[in-house]
Amino acid sequence: MPVESRKTEVGAAAIEDAIRSNWEAVVERAGAAASRAGRDPQSVTIVAVTKTHPAEVVAAAVRAGITDLGENYVQEMLEKQERVAGEVGPGAVRWHFIGHLQRNKAKYLAGRCHLVHSVDSPELAAELNRRAGKAGVRQAVLIEVNVAGEASKFGVAPEAVVELASQVAGLEHLDLQGLMTVEPLAEDAEACRPVFRRLRELAEECVGAGLPPETMRHLSMGMTQDFEVAIEEGATIVRVGTAIFGPRRA
Repeated sequence: MPVESRKTEVGAAAIEDAIRSNWEAVVERAGAAASRAGRDPQSVTIVAVTKTHPAEVVAAAVRAGITDLGENYVQEMLEKQERVAGEVGPGAVRWHFIGHLQRNKAKYLAGRCHLVHSVDSPELAAELNRRAGKAGVRQAVLIEVNVAGEASKFGVAPEAVVELASQVAGLEHLDLQGLMTVEPLAEDAEACRPVFRRLRELAEECVGAGLPPETMRHLSMGMTQDFEVAIEEGATIVRVGTAIFGPRRA
């Protein structure tokens, strides 16, 4: 069910009801996928991706019961944080930064989001660590891996994951919590299963190389079109936008 953002046409209550209905359907599907894999449904966090959707829709999502929100752009996240906090109060949301992060934007994120999903180089990790230190926080991060090797995607190459993970785990002001990948777009969700499986294997390789298991406790993978397959393959975080909010706005 698409979500219409114009309050004058459908009203704030209708927006919230539509989001709640969509959200409950996604939660049910995620729970079923976890059960099929013999996992506790509570082990999966669903991040509602709010990219391009206006702040009033995001606030409606929070009122509908959603607590984890994902943004792709730093400025958009910061603006929505301020506006949503003004509508629903501070502390109601755990913000996830899921887009490509440039080093010159790291200063805006340290201490401002629950989890940064997209660390993909030693240089970015070092800058984020420096900024987190200045902010007096320990920033939780994931390493982004380009599992499929797509030229259009960001992320470290699979063969470099263990080395980068070891470097990030040694940084004082970063809390490494696992890996993330952006899978190729595919009409058949099953086509992405090998990508998800490989990310899980890479996390296992990191632990096998001596990294503490808690540094690989999360796998962020799977989106609207394939999140159930991702959960079956071990995802602890899925990033779902369209199934909750409808198509993105331009």
